[in-house]
Amino acid sequence: MLYLASVYVAAVGAGGFALVVAGVRPSAEETAAFAVLSACAAAAQLFKVDAPSQHSYHTTPAFLLAAVLLLNPSLLVLLALIIMLPEWVRYRYPWYKQTFNIATYLLNVLAAWLVFQAVAGQGGLGVSWQVALATVLAAATFTLTNHLMVGLVLWLGRGIPFRDSRVFAWDSLETDATLLFLGAGMAVFWTISPLLLALGVVPLLLLYRALRVPQLQEEAYVDVKTGLLTARRFNEMLREEMAKVERSSRPTAVVMADMDLLRNVNNTHGHLVGDRALQAAANALKRYLRPGDIAGRLGGEEFALLLPNTDADTAFALCERVRAEIEATVIPLPDEDEPLRVTMSLGVATFPDPCTEPNKLLHHADLAVYRSKLAGRNRTSVSIPSLDEARFPEGSYRNTLESLVFALDGRGSGLDDRILRVTALVLALAVELGIKEGLPEWNDLERASLLHDIGQFAVRSTILYKKTSLTEEEWAEMKRHPDIGWHMLRQIETLEGAAEIVRSHHERYDGSGYPRGLRGDEIPRGARIFAVADAFDAITSDRPYRDARSHMAAVEEIVASSGTQFDPVVVEAILQVLGYDRQEKLVTVAGAVA
Repeated sequence: MLYLASVYVAAVGAGGFALVVAGVRPSAEETAAFAVLSACAAAAQLFKVDAPSQHSYHTTPAFLLAAVLLLNPSLLVLLALIIMLPEWVRYRYPWYKQTFNIATYLLNVLAAWLVFQAVAGQGGLGVSWQVALATVLAAATFTLTNHLMVGLVLWLGRGIPFRDSRVFAWDSLETDATLLFLGAGMAVFWTISPLLLALGVVPLLLLYRALRVPQLQEEAYVDVKTGLLTARRFNEMLREEMAKVERSSRPTAVVMADMDLLRNVNNTHGHLVGDRALQAAANALKRYLRPGDIAGRLGGEEFALLLPNTDADTAFALCERVRAEIEATVIPLPDEDEPLRVTMSLGVATFPDPCTEPNKLLHHADLAVYRSKLAGRNRTSVSIPSLDEARFPEGSYRNTLESLVFALDGRGSGLDDRILRVTALVLALAVELGIKEGLPEWNDLERASLLHDIGQFAVRSTILYKKTSLTEEEWAEMKRHPDIGWHMLRQIETLEGAAEIVRSHHERYDGSGYPRGLRGDEIPRGARIFAVADAFDAITSDRPYRDARSHMAAVEEIVASSGTQFDPVVVEAILQVLGYDRQEKLVTVAGAVA
């Protein structure tokens, strides 16, 4: 406030001094020049160009320098006051902002006028080195005074130092210099013939269009919803950076970040709330960006970061800070007391360790995100190329999975919490049974767990969502879905093993299941594992016809069905995974001791 007050006092004092110095009344020629230049400057002030560096440009300075060279100081005072009024009316700027702009322009033009008069003398415009020098110094005075005053208000009012505000950046000074020298040319044209002023205005129009090119580029490069780079621009910059990295071998990290269950947010609360969630995530990413880091929105709920000169530990720590901030973000909901909270899953890939090919960093980071999702979401995973490539060869599985899950989502049975819970338990059972992560059997089991109900895509909705008991005919159609899923998946080379598990996931250990009535070891081990995990989750989850039951009740029911519905070896495994003692459990189940 003290700075603003001092600017206002200086402007009033300078304006009063100019009125005294002016002395004689302006001539008719000066009055005509004042009218034309005021109109042109007022019109130019209405057309602002926003630059990518958070600067804005008007072509107004060109007309102001022309006024400095042609008018006496009393007219300069009046010109500075009136050219800002149309902009003020149109944009409704706060009074303190526009009065500061008026005071700034007034001080700029009067300082430039004083320098011009001191160097050029009283002869006005003419053909001499003295006038040329005076014009250059007047333009320099206008530019430096203007940039210094703006830089000070940004520093004192917003805490932005000169280095960050870039008010003295070369591109900004270069643009102002071009505008001011066009203004000097217009002043010379006016002295020859006022009609020649058009020769200066036309280049200004071309310059205005040229100034808009970076703005248009920025609009094409920046995602409107989040303020991050668009997918196209991010990928362009990623390719450029990877070419440099390949030559220098310096450490570099790429991060993929995927918002969890954003589709559910959109479906439940609407897309406006979903957009606020996206913006909250983008703001968290931007807050933790360091100089040189790049962030982009790749589409939907997917984001990406490029972190030059960053190792895996540093990238992981940054991602964890971003993840924690997003988790803590509260998004108010209209007409609801409880706010919305969202989470994000992230994947990190780093070159040269462990990823040896920089061009595959985004791919590996993407696969790491999938591990975060499968591990329960809201976490960060670091890429392990040998493991991820074994589980997701050449990305074919991921692309196929996305397509199939999209189809399942259309039926209301997509990659929801239940499927992820079951998958996590299935993989825990696999570990207990000695199936190592990354082996083909592990990969088949994981994929089958995610896609076990893909065959339901062919089941009529009237059957799939029926709340009453199914008729024999309807039940016969429902029982076809394992075979349908098998037919769908076995066409894909990387899903052939998973297809066998999907086909058998409703078989029972005693041979009473469907569709083929397999028994014992005839049933693929993956299907036997899945059956136990799926049953445990079904018993402990709410159903339309009953409430969720306790873990203890689920274990008792599974133990009671050991050897009939379930493989006894897998039953033993789930007891170990859940921390239950088998003998302790058996005595609580009637008839199970025998």
